[in-house]
Amino acid sequence: MANVSRPRGLSPVGTLTGAAYNEQGSLYAIASDASNTYAIGDVVSLATTGSDASGIAYVTKMTADSGMPLGVIVGVRPADPGVSLQGTNIDLSKLYLSLSSGTRYVYVITDPNVVYEVQADTYALADVGKNVGMNYTADQTSTLSQSAPQSSTTAKASTVIALGTTGSLALPLTVLGFAQRQDNAAGAYAKILVALNKQAYKQAVGTA
Repeated sequence: MANVSRPRGLSPVGTLTGAAYNEQGSLYAIASDASNTYAIGDVVSLATTGSDASGIAYVTKMTADSGMPLGVIVGVRPADPGVSLQGTNIDLSKLYLSLSSGTRYVYVITDPNVVYEVQADTYALADVGKNVGMNYTADQTSTLSQSAPQSSTTAKASTVIALGTTGSLALPLTVLGFAQRQDNAAGAYAKILVALNKQAYKQAVGTA
């Protein structure tokens, strides 16, 4: 049976250490962004603008393999403490941020040992154990909805480079294998298991 195309960005499924993923994320701020939408499964980087007034660091959506990943969005905070929210219509079911949403807050996995499942545009068995880049969509307005609130990011098979080869360190993901399910196989829309090949807390920006 052919694989079904159902991209969800990066979804945490385990860890490199063998310990269970603890389903925790750290709080980060996103400044109002007119260019990017943000959804669960999107990869983000530390922003250059520092932090909000409370010292919560800003992140921004990663849209190129040359960026340095911080982690993956696993939650969007629907309301923030402060001014009374009485009388405000809060949509608790909206799990993504539209363009120009104002300053908002998300929860991000920053553990470099987390293993993720991600859909690839296509993937071959021979390319397990290699590094790979991603297909990014800055503005996901056309694909995000209440019933489909997750990222459209996928792995980009055409970028595959073997470990130790020139350029392999620049790619964001290392492929660990294929998701072991009856509804998954090599080829178009394969679901693969990956870990971050580079990450802001384990590899300083600017180093090899």
